[in-house]
Amino acid sequence: MAPRRHLGPTPALMGLEALEEAGVTRCCVPSGDCLRAQQALNDNDHVLICLDDLRDTVRVTCNNDGCHSGRYMHRECFDQWEQTVLAYLKTCGRARSWSERQRHQNLWTKKGYDLAYKACACKCGRGHLKKDLDWMPPPPTSRIFGRLEDMDASKKKKRKSKPQRPSLSINTNGHGMGSEIRARAGSLSCSSTGSSSPPSSGSEPSVSPIHGHCKRKNKMELNERIRIGGGANGIFTRRLDFSSFNALPKNKLNSYQIKTEDEGNHGNDDTRCFILSTLASQGRSKVQCVLCEEQLLVFDRYPLVDGTFFLSPRQHAKSCIEVKVEGRTQFLTVVCMGCLEGVNGRGIACRFCNQKWDGSSLVLGTMYSYDIFAAMPCCTERIKCNSCYKPVLHPAQRLNFFSDYSHMVPCPHCRTLDTHFVKPLGFCYSRQMARALHVAWP
Repeated sequence: MAPRRHLGPTPALMGLEALEEAGVTRCCVPSGDCLRAQQALNDNDHVLICLDDLRDTVRVTCNNDGCHSGRYMHRECFDQWEQTVLAYLKTCGRARSWSERQRHQNLWTKKGYDLAYKACACKCGRGHLKKDLDWMPPPPTSRIFGRLEDMDASKKKKRKSKPQRPSLSINTNGHGMGSEIRARAGSLSCSSTGSSSPPSSGSEPSVSPIHGHCKRKNKMELNERIRIGGGANGIFTRRLDFSSFNALPKNKLNSYQIKTEDEGNHGNDDTRCFILSTLASQGRSKVQCVLCEEQLLVFDRYPLVDGTFFLSPRQHAKSCIEVKVEGRTQFLTVVCMGCLEGVNGRGIACRFCNQKWDGSSLVLGTMYSYDIFAAMPCCTERIKCNSCYKPVLHPAQRLNFFSDYSHMVPCPHCRTLDTHFVKPLGFCYSRQMARALHVAWP
């Protein structure tokens, strides 16, 4: 009889260092058991995280230097745990007045984490966990896919057919080095196959993070950016990289500050379809910033623009596009990233209280369903009736939601029904623009 093979300790009994030497690690979710462990029971191959393929994981850091509980969670485990932390944040101090979106955006930044860290206790018992916003999943190693290619042939193939994936990169001193910031696994692929939303790509092959069978593009084609075929007459630009966001602070290069993926299945996102179909019907592949009048390219996937769209009941400029939303007339408007961030002297300030308008907290590349200028009244003049010029609200009163400031409300004095909080930009703001108004930013 053949000698019995020694199997060694099971993964459940192995230490973290031993597991990592074997190329795997455990999910370090602190609240309860790993979801995959509950589903898979004894299937350790399914439960353990393979260090050669971290695309479906989230990295966290513990402030205990001696922590040995692990650094990675399955995405579904992290999402469930994050909900418990958000529920705790909802009960904390100033976060009680935040909207759900604000809590989600601020949770892993200093603004929110300082309030919620007590709910982030690590399994080690001596530290607290925090999501690593600067981490990106490295590309899977070749052994995951069973490739047995010769090293020299592999290098040549990479040089010839390197996938042209969009990436959020930070250029360092003019060199091509950078770090790609990903929203979620697979969210930054060039296109989604099977998408029926406009514009759908009929001639441009999708780019998979695994198989990089993209045709080689010459430098001129890359500089001009690839025009997509198919839906919407192919007028929108295919974004090849995220270098235009390099000027943002490093802590904003994440999926909470920059919209990078569809909300719907297979790319059928209602917001994206609405914007692209509206612009396609008018033959517009570019839009104009309502503040500095800079021309902005519109892209076929998120982030849709280097700035943000919003809907307003008032036409702030001739470039704003009239649309019908739920039977109401609205105007599709855009503000560029430079004006939102107030860089190089760009920006606007209230004519009455001289407070500068700040749009740096808004998510880039998507659309807000309300007037973003009306949503943050800074003084009494901003809340006065458009007819009798008396305050519609008490100066200390605030409405529950940002969108409420864009709705029709009756004046308590003259009973006039109007969007009283949406003022003409020239009436309530003065420009603080740079000398060279139309110079590209940065």
